[in-house]
Amino acid sequence: MTEKAYEKYAWILLFAIGVIFLVAAVPATLGINTDPGTVERIAGMTLNELKVSNPGFYNLYIFYFSFGGLSDLGVAFFITAIALTAYRKGEKWAWYTLWFVPAYFIGSAAIAMSIESSLSLLLPETMFVILSLLGLLLPYRKFFPSKAKGMDATPA
Repeated sequence: MTEKAYEKYAWILLFAIGVIFLVAAVPATLGINTDPGTVERIAGMTLNELKVSNPGFYNLYIFYFSFGGLSDLGVAFFITAIALTAYRKGEKWAWYTLWFVPAYFIGSAAIAMSIESSLSLLLPETMFVILSLLGLLLPYRKFFPSKAKGMDATPA
């Protein structure tokens, strides 16, 4: 069975998500909030106002924010590494493992929606869910050739 281009290169979608996620995680790991508007919408004050009014809570926020960034950095590294190696080679465990990616972004959207109800804030999560699903579903035949063969059979 010849591999179609969309099957052969679908790994690039997951790899790209990992790289974007990796780059976005670096500022958070360093304690730099690239979206201070979210803090303002939730807390009702800017980060500077929070720092002045409650330095202890601000320090706790930065602590958890930085650790969240570090966690994102680790997750992004593994997404990138798995997509570039095992997933690209067609190893089934990698296909199953990378289902974490759309699940992560769906969970992220659910958490965001529990705090803020603006649908416009869900655009990045929605994009990542769609791209990751494409990256997982386009090469289905590569990972499950026997199941895909049965799907191709035309009834007599």
